Amino acid sequence: MNAAARRKAAQKKKAIAQKKAAAKRAAAKKQALAKKAALKKQALAKKVALQKQAAAKRRKIEEVRRRKAKRAAEDKRRKMKKIQDEKRRKAKKAKDEQRRKAAKKKAEAGRRAAQRKAEALRRKQAQQRKADDRKRKQARLAAERDRKQARIAAERERKRILKLKLAEKRRRDLERQVAAEERKREQARKRAAIDNERREKQRERDKITKAKDAERQVREAERARIRTLRDEEEARIRAQQEKAMAKPVKPPIIKSEPVDGITATAEFDLAFLRAQKALLLSKRIELVGQAKRLVQEAAEIVANQEMGDVDFGEEGGEGDTMVVERERDLILSDQALAEVDAIDTALERMKIGEYGYSLYSGLPIPRERLEALPWTTELVTERAGGLGSR
Repeated sequence: MNAAARRKAAQKKKAIAQKKAAAKRAAAKKQALAKKAALKKQALAKKVALQKQAAAKRRKIEEVRRRKAKRAAEDKRRKMKKIQDEKRRKAKKAKDEQRRKAAKKKAEAGRRAAQRKAEALRRKQAQQRKADDRKRKQARLAAERDRKQARIAAERERKRILKLKLAEKRRRDLERQVAAEERKREQARKRAAIDNERREKQRERDKITKAKDAERQVREAERARIRTLRDEEEARIRAQQEKAMAKPVKPPIIKSEPVDGITATAEFDLAFLRAQKALLLSKRIELVGQAKRLVQEAAEIVANQEMGDVDFGEEGGEGDTMVVERERDLILSDQALAEVDAIDTALERMKIGEYGYSLYSGLPIPRERLEALPWTTELVTERAGGLGSR
């Protein structure tokens, strides 16, 4: 860096420092103003609160005075009312006594007449109850007979409906059986036609294949010659690479005592290994489910082909597409199961304290790579250099 560039950098640094100092002073001034405003606001609020307390105290004293005056007036009113009530009660008592004596005489006469009428009414009611009891008994017997007959009729109707349903069910079952037999025959005819068409196409493809084989043999001979030359060159380069990249001696791993089937090391503590184990188990469940689903889809494709649901009308049509899809599902399933095996290996290495170390160099793998690919057994540089998966 020349002198002009250094001066320019120093001036830039000084300007930045001045801006920071100015910003700091402005922030301090702003904070002081805010603090002063807050103190003023608190003093004003305190003054308003004292005024409210004084006003509330005055209102309370006035309320006590009003209640005392109201109680005195109420006591006087109750006393006058009590005297007047006592006078009215005595007058009413005398009048009621006279009225009671007259009513007693009249009631006695009425009671004797009522007793005579009640006795006659009781006799009449007893006779009426006997007659009503006979009518209710007869009605109950008649209702019981009607219910019994209705139950018998309902049972007969139920048996008739059940018989009709059974006959209808047998008829539908027979129709379904006939339809199923017809579908089977139709599928057999379709499969026979498809097989014939497939054999015819196969014969055409065989003719084309023979012509292509002759041409391919010529090309294969030329490719074999080129491949031999290339293999010789690759063998020479590989020998040079292997000589230049001899397998290093693995450094020792410092291990701790196993805890819950996990052996911690100097580079990977127990908390990190537990998190990695949970991640491995979760990914294993996901991959096993994916493999089962893919195998099931491939089996369904085979079942659909056997049932004749696939159209083989054109060469390279839906039949070939279904075969490609089935092969793809099986390949993806095998890949998922291979990753499950790698996860199981990683779990075993976690038990013996070798998880997280390269199988090739024995060096610790960075945690970021292990979190992204928890079952890896090599460094990125080893993978990039062709040293992984040895």
